[in-house]
Amino acid sequence: MVKYTLDERIARARQLHKDGYNCAQCVVMAFDDIYDLDTNTAAKVSAGMGGGVGGQRQVCGTVSGMAMTLGLTQYASPADKAATYQAVKDYSNEFTAINGSIVCSELLKAGRKPCIELIIDAITIIDKKLR
Repeated sequence: MVKYTLDERIARARQLHKDGYNCAQCVVMAFDDIYDLDTNTAAKVSAGMGGGVGGQRQVCGTVSGMAMTLGLTQYASPADKAATYQAVKDYSNEFTAINGSIVCSELLKAGRKPCIELIIDAITIIDKKLR
């Protein structure tokens, strides 16, 4: 059951980001009301996805956070793999339509959005699809 509004999720993500959590953590932890995992564990399992997967500037942490959130909310068994992959592709495509890429190094180029705005985009995409 969805417990928080989009505005509450965004406010939570802003605070998490200020507290030093990475982009993936902010996205995953903003949805801890809809999956069966405590906040501390969610922070741990998403920790390595920040900075474009371990700081390598590859797939944006917000997109990795979306994929992790989808796995936590839609995957129950191997029978769900194809549907989960499709949902990740769909969400990633929507993120790309908004931001032009899912690659961290491209998103961080001068003149682009700050990370918190990318976090908000990812949270908004997930939240919209949940409702």
